[in-house]
Amino acid sequence: MDVLYARDEATAAEVLEGLPDQPSYSTVRALLKKLLDKGHINYRQVGQRYVYAPVMAKPEASGNALRRVMDTFFGGSASAAVVSLLGREGTNLSAEEIAQIEAEISRLKGQTK
Repeated sequence: MDVLYARDEATAAEVLEGLPDQPSYSTVRALLKKLLDKGHINYRQVGQRYVYAPVMAKPEASGNALRRVMDTFFGGSASAAVVSLLGREGTNLSAEEIAQIEAEISRLKGQTK
């Protein structure tokens, strides 16, 4: 799915190229078939090739993935996830990124009053 989201759409061969530690082509085809069967991707035929694309838009998929990570690793707590992320990445944030985070926190504080 990462390869499809990065490229918007791809053939099986392009998916294979985008994978680290490349599995066999038949493994990629089998995985694409499973994703099709589950309704996560669709395809269109271009000549003899199938071009695959995610069904869910990237922003929606990223929101779902983030919720699963929060539920699995942080007991559903957004604040615990943010604190963990800032603890790991905080020293790498630019002044602009810190300002964006502060602005979002200020906006959220304004909503709760």
